[in-house]
Amino acid sequence: MIKIAICEDEKEQQELLKRYINQIFDVLSVKCRLEVFNSGEELLERYSKDTDILLLDIQMGQINGIDTARKVRVLDDKVEIIFITALIEYALEGYEVRAYRYLIKPVKYNNLKDNIINCIKEVDIKNKYIVVKVQGSQTKLNVNEIAYIEVQKETITIHTLNEVYKINGTMSNIEKEIDCSRFFRCHKSFLVNLEHVKSIKQYVAILENSKEVPVSRYRFKETKDKFFDLIEEKLC
Repeated sequence: MIKIAICEDEKEQQELLKRYINQIFDVLSVKCRLEVFNSGEELLERYSKDTDILLLDIQMGQINGIDTARKVRVLDDKVEIIFITALIEYALEGYEVRAYRYLIKPVKYNNLKDNIINCIKEVDIKNKYIVVKVQGSQTKLNVNEIAYIEVQKETITIHTLNEVYKINGTMSNIEKEIDCSRFFRCHKSFLVNLEHVKSIKQYVAILENSKEVPVSRYRFKETKDKFFDLIEEKLC
C-alpha cells in the first residue's frame, strides 16, 4: 500500500491529479491510499508521517510549497516530494528540501506516471531491511542507512550512518541478501551504497560524511558510471 498526499489549491488540478493517480495505480496493480489538501496550512495540520509520496504545488496562498516542504522535512525525513509548478525556475528551489522531481502545469499523464514509478522504487528501498546476528542477538538494519560494507577474511564490517556492526560471513552472501541496485562492489573488499556517495575521484568514493571508500582501478569506470546513472535517475 502506497500512501499519497496531494497539496493543491486549484480544484481543477486536484481532480486531474486524482484521476491520473487512480489510473496509474490501476495499471501498476498497486494499492494506494490518497489524501487531498487544499493548502499548506491544512497539510501541516493534518500531516501523517506514514505518507510515502507528496505531490506539492509550489504557488499556493499564505504559505507556498517551498515553505511547506521545509516544515514537512522537519516532520518527515523520508517522504518523496514531487513539486508541481507553472514556472520551471521555482523547481530549482526543491534541492534544498531534497525534492528532485517536479512537474510543469498542465501536468501530463506520462510525466506523472514516470515520477510515481521512480518514487515507488525509492519507497521500496527505504522500507527494505536485513537481519544480522551481532553478539548472539539478531539486529534489524535498514538497508538505506548502510553507507558501505567491508570484508577482511571472514569478518564483515557494516558501516551504517550511525553505527558499526561486525559479523561473520562473506561479502557475496551479504550482497545477495541486500539485493539492492544502489549498492555496488567498487572493490573486491568493499560494497558501497551509491546513495551516500557525494563524489568520486581517482580510485576513491567520497561519502557524504567525508569518509573515503577505496575503488579498485579495474572497477573505477563502472563505479563512476553507476554513480552518474543514479544521479540521472533521481533527476528524471
